[in-house]
Amino acid sequence: MAKRKGGVDRAAVFEAILGGITEPQQVEEPSSAGTMIPLKAIRYNERQPRKHISESGLTELAASIRDKGVLEPVIVRRVGGGFELVAGERRTRAAALAGLAEVPAIIVDIDDREALEIAIIENLQREDLNAVEETEAVLGLLELYLDAKRRDVVQLLLALYNEERGRITSKKVSDEEREAVRSIFERLGRFTVASFVSNRLPILDFPESLLAAVREGRIAFTKAQALARVEDPDDRERLLAVAIAEDLSLSQIRRRITELRAGREALAQRRPAGVLDRTQRLVSSTKRLLNKRRLVRLTPERLARVNALLEELRSELEEE
Repeated sequence: MAKRKGGVDRAAVFEAILGGITEPQQVEEPSSAGTMIPLKAIRYNERQPRKHISESGLTELAASIRDKGVLEPVIVRRVGGGFELVAGERRTRAAALAGLAEVPAIIVDIDDREALEIAIIENLQREDLNAVEETEAVLGLLELYLDAKRRDVVQLLLALYNEERGRITSKKVSDEEREAVRSIFERLGRFTVASFVSNRLPILDFPESLLAAVREGRIAFTKAQALARVEDPDDRERLLAVAIAEDLSLSQIRRRITELRAGREALAQRRPAGVLDRTQRLVSSTKRLLNKRRLVRLTPERLARVNALLEELRSELEEE
């Protein structure tokens, strides 16, 4: 957890931004207006929790900045001969898009861990963070507070979830861990352990194509949840493409999934009884005949016919 440095009171700036979730950080410039810093002196944080920024939203923000300027200072820290952005990436990018040469900034003296913590919490306060980014941000925050790896955080959450339901779990949860997790979720005010485990942890198992679509704002999280239940990868990708292209509603997607499953069941029922067994017997017997001793005795014409039939069979199977 972030530490207080040199006994300096750092609440002035971060209380408003972080809502009291972390201890305040050391502020180099206490002015609420911030210090004007050249955009070219600021570098972006590669570990920024927000992975996708809407181009349309950025354009709108840039237009507002041209009209009114940057109303809220960004937060930076000194790195090398310049500054690294801690919070306010959208404002910084929009300011550049608006043609500004500098932005108001509050300079803080913090280390890598504290910078990442602030970036995560600042993003969690934003209403437009998508479900994938929000989930990853919450997990990242838990990793920092518990000083644990992602895998261990997930196991802890699952253990707490099972514990709440009176289920026996192999993982022992300490009182300190239990209180830390409870405190973080209470302060965030968005989830309980149960709701996060039930509705958000499954995101970690989403196919990458669904994760990308949600991150990029091409499909809503609830729609991606429904599509994730389609087991066949090809069916899922086709339905994802249609859902995006036709902007299908959640109910329309669910209806398409139902129709897809019904179609597969009907196809299975139309197959003659024992057809698969007969096919397997034919495959086995044909494999026994396809040996070099038999093939060398065939005339060129018959060998050409065998090759043609095998090519046709392979082509038919590849279509599946």
